[in-house]
Amino acid sequence: MKTIIAAVLLTFSLIGSAWAEPMLINGAGATFPYPIYSKWFDEYTKVNPDVRINYQSIGSGGGIRQVSEQTVDFGATDGPMNDEQLSKAKVKLLHFPTVMGRMSRPIIFRRSSPS
Repeated sequence: MKTIIAAVLLTFSLIGSAWAEPMLINGAGATFPYPIYSKWFDEYTKVNPDVRINYQSIGSGGGIRQVSEQTVDFGATDGPMNDEQLSKAKVKLLHFPTVMGRMSRPIIFRRSSPS
């Protein structure tokens, strides 16, 4: 009987220590949203220290590749994945926008010749 009680207590103590471990969420992808993601993740950790979010800004292509291969929990890209990319993913992926921005392009004016 003492052996059973010891085994049960050991099991509960191991389960309890597993629950005490912080959750780590890994992501990778686009460089554009990195500054705001970094701020959001830092602020979230202040509110919920049991969750850590690690994001690597390696570019949209890297994010697509890593989330498709399931090496990260989430990926970020500047635009949605196309049908071919989605069909190659090992799991069903969901898209939702997180950050929107605008890229400015330089405008070059032709200077007219003085007459």
